[in-house]
Amino acid sequence: MNRTKRQHHNSTPLYQLCALLLFLVFNIFNIVFADSSHHAVIITSSDSVYQHQTALRILENLDATDTRTMIVSADDIDTASRNEKTLYVAIGDYAIEKLHAFDHNAMTLRLSGRKSQDRIYNSTKSDLITAQPDCRHIQLIKSLNPEWSTAGVLSSVGSLDIAAALTKCAIRYNINLQVYAITDKSDLLETLEAAVEGNKVLLAIIDPLIYNSHTVKNILLTAYRHRKPVIGYSDSFVQAGAVAAIFTSPDTAGDRASKIITDFFSNSWQFDKNIYYTDGFSTSTNEQVAASLEIELPDTESIRKNIIRMENMP
Repeated sequence: MNRTKRQHHNSTPLYQLCALLLFLVFNIFNIVFADSSHHAVIITSSDSVYQHQTALRILENLDATDTRTMIVSADDIDTASRNEKTLYVAIGDYAIEKLHAFDHNAMTLRLSGRKSQDRIYNSTKSDLITAQPDCRHIQLIKSLNPEWSTAGVLSSVGSLDIAAALTKCAIRYNINLQVYAITDKSDLLETLEAAVEGNKVLLAIIDPLIYNSHTVKNILLTAYRHRKPVIGYSDSFVQAGAVAAIFTSPDTAGDRASKIITDFFSNSWQFDKNIYYTDGFSTSTNEQVAASLEIELPDTESIRKNIIRMENMP
């Protein structure tokens, strides 16, 4: 009887030891699993619908992988914890600037509307340019109306490279592209008047000095007063009053970014390019504005087919 009790008494510490070992093994497994997971933080400007939709698309795509993902507003980036094993996805110039101030050494995929001259590139820092190729904007003009033979472009010093690329493409499609230089904000209205008076259409380009939340409305109203259509570079531009635009949709940008992110993790946490580009494109038109300007527009599917046909021409 005493021996039985003694055996029972000695088995208790052994049971506790086994339970403790199982607990430790289970938690070590969880820690290792967590460390082996891929982490991504998507940073957006809080007031950008386009950026938010792009971020949600990336989040949706990465949910199907082993990447743990969260979305943070650029204004709240300071609340995020610094983690050297996290890939940051900064969408838009403001988010890019805020992330750089937060941690300039962070592994980063930057989504931007246009290339920048002052970016640092290496195996852990890369850009995805969401702007459409310059020539597609000229192809859009030809698809909308082959009779539009002249187009005006407002350009600051910072977008002269875009204007030059557009000019080269315009020659190929027999469009006389006139570039109007903006050297100072005070020159905008006077130069705009000259651009819309002397051309069939005004082609807007990504240039924050010229096209921003403070100027777009007046530019569109001035063009409308002169009975001239404006070609934009985003769907929101069309909703504001541009006749048409060609652009990269949030879903297209998000899908491309998601592929780059998964490839980054698969490639030993390295990008294989400094700069990536999107492939697909979307178009939209503003039928109400077109009708008020007595312009008859093709349907968006016809526009798309025409652009693809021109791209495939030798």
